[in-house]
Amino acid sequence: MIIQNIVTAICLFALICELFFVIINIIIKKRADRIAFLRTFKKGKCAIIYVIAIPLYFVGILYAETEAITGNTILNTFFSSVHEIINLVVLKYDVAPVSALMEASPFFAFTIYFTFVMVGLNAILFTLSFTSQQIWSFFGWVKRRFTFNERLFIYGDNDENERIYNSDTTRNKVIIDDLDEKACEKLYQNKMYYSLLKDDEDSIRWIVGSIKRYSKRHIVVINTRDEEKNMRLCRMFTQIIDEGGEALQEKLFDNLRIFVFGDPKYETIYADIVATAHGCLSYVNKYQEIAIDFIDNYPLTRFMDRRHLDYESATVKDGVDINMIFIGFGKTSQQIFLTSVANNQFLAEKNGKIVSKPVNYYMFDKHKAENNKNLNHNYYRFMNEIDVAHKELYLPLPELPANEEYINIDTNDQAFYQRIKSIVTRNKNDVSFIVVSFGSDLENIDMAQKLVEKRQEWGLSNLVIFVKARTHKKSDTLLEQDCCYFIGHEASIVYNINKLLGDDLFKMSQLRNQVYDLEYKITSQGSMLTEEEIRLLAIESHRKWYKNKSQMERDSSIYCCLSLRSKLNLMGFDYVKKDDPRSAVSEEEFLRAYAYGDPIDYSKYEGVLADGKKIVTYGIDFKNSLRQSLAIHEHQRWNAFMISRGMIPSTLDQILNEKRVVNGKTKFTNGRVYEERRHGNLTTFDGLVTFRKMVAQRDGASEADKDVIKYDYQLLDDAYWLLSKTGFKIIKK
Repeated sequence: MIIQNIVTAICLFALICELFFVIINIIIKKRADRIAFLRTFKKGKCAIIYVIAIPLYFVGILYAETEAITGNTILNTFFSSVHEIINLVVLKYDVAPVSALMEASPFFAFTIYFTFVMVGLNAILFTLSFTSQQIWSFFGWVKRRFTFNERLFIYGDNDENERIYNSDTTRNKVIIDDLDEKACEKLYQNKMYYSLLKDDEDSIRWIVGSIKRYSKRHIVVINTRDEEKNMRLCRMFTQIIDEGGEALQEKLFDNLRIFVFGDPKYETIYADIVATAHGCLSYVNKYQEIAIDFIDNYPLTRFMDRRHLDYESATVKDGVDINMIFIGFGKTSQQIFLTSVANNQFLAEKNGKIVSKPVNYYMFDKHKAENNKNLNHNYYRFMNEIDVAHKELYLPLPELPANEEYINIDTNDQAFYQRIKSIVTRNKNDVSFIVVSFGSDLENIDMAQKLVEKRQEWGLSNLVIFVKARTHKKSDTLLEQDCCYFIGHEASIVYNINKLLGDDLFKMSQLRNQVYDLEYKITSQGSMLTEEEIRLLAIESHRKWYKNKSQMERDSSIYCCLSLRSKLNLMGFDYVKKDDPRSAVSEEEFLRAYAYGDPIDYSKYEGVLADGKKIVTYGIDFKNSLRQSLAIHEHQRWNAFMISRGMIPSTLDQILNEKRVVNGKTKFTNGRVYEERRHGNLTTFDGLVTFRKMVAQRDGASEADKDVIKYDYQLLDDAYWLLSKTGFKIIKK
């Protein structure tokens, strides 16, 4: 019995060690490693259990032998033990051969039953190693099919979409693609549900049908990294939406948002597809998202103070130039340039008059970056197509919004740093900015580090460096100088569900659009609206935002709000979230600075509010003041935005005589035709005065009824309300 107990103890100890080995590996390993560990059960990972069981059965069977123990007896007992273990592999639990020892030794009996438990657990793990992925996927399907949460469908399996998937913590979500076994395994390890639907049309019809049945919100992201496939999926959606009829189209508009990512060189094609999607589809240009985030966080005015700006007139001081250098002029830099031009506009005073103060842009690239079809189609259209020899055909033409110089040079060229130095050290009063975006993250960071050292060598304090890093953050490196800022972190800026559905800037733009519809309604009927009227008007405004407005009109509203920070900076203010510990400026204090000597007129609609906003009355005689300077600034900024999008001025004849049918009625266009990228207000601030006189005389109306200058005042007139309403507060800069 002593020998049997020793063997039993050794076997029990080995089984307990094996159990703890499995438990510890399951607990401490990360999901991917844990799944890989479980998969090893397919290869007999726990065959050790059966090896341990052989000596247990051997001593048990041997104990029951009544004959003298001989060599043959030992050999027969061993093979009998192996036979019992083979039965145990297929879960045939048989205690009869060892029952005698089990009755004689409770310790042995416990060990046998513990062995059976271990064999059972091993069988379960073995089964899970084959079926766990299928079971997990099945529960994911059930969750999507039978729960009523919002759903997120992502077309395309790639790193970008995985970031979008992980950014969403509330919706039932799935990645849809034609996946091979390796891709499925990776998604399973990363805890991402996937669908193997190969027929794209079937999946789209299922999504539309689900909305039709349950009226739950569905978000669709199309980002396959294949432009033709992206467009094919979009066209399938638009076709199926078309087939549904008007009632279903309205339901889909309320419950379906589709976002398609596409290369900006195909932006025009995507815009045409978006226009046919009944307001359900939006095009996402990731480079534009990066540029908007850059300008939103780092307007050039953020790095300027009273040394460079006159806060009382919102102008750049005499002798100060503003320079922006791009090292590398690829897609990101091109979009940052266009967005900067459309936002970073400046004014100066010359001989008592307000004049434009364009930023100087320098594009360093080893290729001839000025040869670009997108820039030619958009930004340079104004310069290339306006007949300057016949200026009399137009209202006064606006000035070019920027000064550009293209420098064809490689970063390895010996003259590279000398060219940069000649720009940033030209005048000690200048403010200069460098955007590094020519290579990989590490290449960009390395160049930024070199420029930080050059900044110190050249003794510059007014030089700010921005480095594009798609995946790196400033905290990931030793580059912590205050003069260097990281931009372009794609996971937070682009591939983020909250950004797609609308960030603070987007919501601010929609609110501004909505409240002006509300204000128009109030002033038309001369009284406040009921809560129900306000609710219905908000719904209608939201619908018109997507269905009636072109992408350019929506972007115009967004860029207008984007400029708010720089306008405040020009006066010595800024805005932050309401939970920021810094003290807010009161509305009275803000208006004292902004509207001193030119007060905002609220008298006509005193006590009447549009969603909490006071209603302003505008005349046609505007005073020389800070308020007017900022209105001029806004019109100049709007001109720059329009020029960056390829808009050109309409001729005087087009403004006065051109007509189009709108909603069944023939109306004057006043030169505003977005389809042909023309606008009658693309002129100087003084030209707007001429515009209203012309149109008023043509229509036999008052100039006040035809005035458009008031729109340039509205953003800052309503700034305090707009920021407060969207969760911000104004502070001193």
